[in-house]
Amino acid sequence: MNINIVNLFAEAEESSSGLELLLPATSELIAGIFAFGIVFFFVWKWALPALSETLDERSNAIEGQISEAKNTKWEADKTKQEYEKLVSNADNEVKKILDEGKATAEKLKEGILEEARQEASEIVSKARSDSEAEKERIASEIKSEVADLSLAISEKVASSMSKKDQEKLIDEFIKDMESSE
Repeated sequence: MNINIVNLFAEAEESSSGLELLLPATSELIAGIFAFGIVFFFVWKWALPALSETLDERSNAIEGQISEAKNTKWEADKTKQEYEKLVSNADNEVKKILDEGKATAEKLKEGILEEARQEASEIVSKARSDSEAEKERIASEIKSEVADLSLAISEKVASSMSKKDQEKLIDEFIKDMESSE
């Protein structure tokens, strides 16, 4: 049977040329061209506009999404700049508040120190005046005591001395008092 098929192909090869095997019959060719024309017409008339419309809609949707993405990016950049500005302003405000706090603390410190100096000066001044007053009081008491003792001693001495010696002693005492002043 293999030999018959081989013989059949050999006969077909000898009887026709190679071009006739590639081209269809003329009636089939005309029917195919006519069918292709009808299909092409329907595709061109209805399918192609629908496909074109769908592609345009898709293209417009993509362009809209791209535009929306650009707007969103622009808004995000704007928001980021505002945030950075706020952060920068906040840093400046913090520095300003800290500087004001330091200045206020320094003023308070100086005020407290000045008040303490004044109080210390007043205390020292009062202590000196109290000391001087006490010194004068003690000196006065000592003078009084000395005068009392001198009087007591002079009475004892005077009772043992003559009147002339007493006058001489009084004169010497007055001279000593005048020279010490």
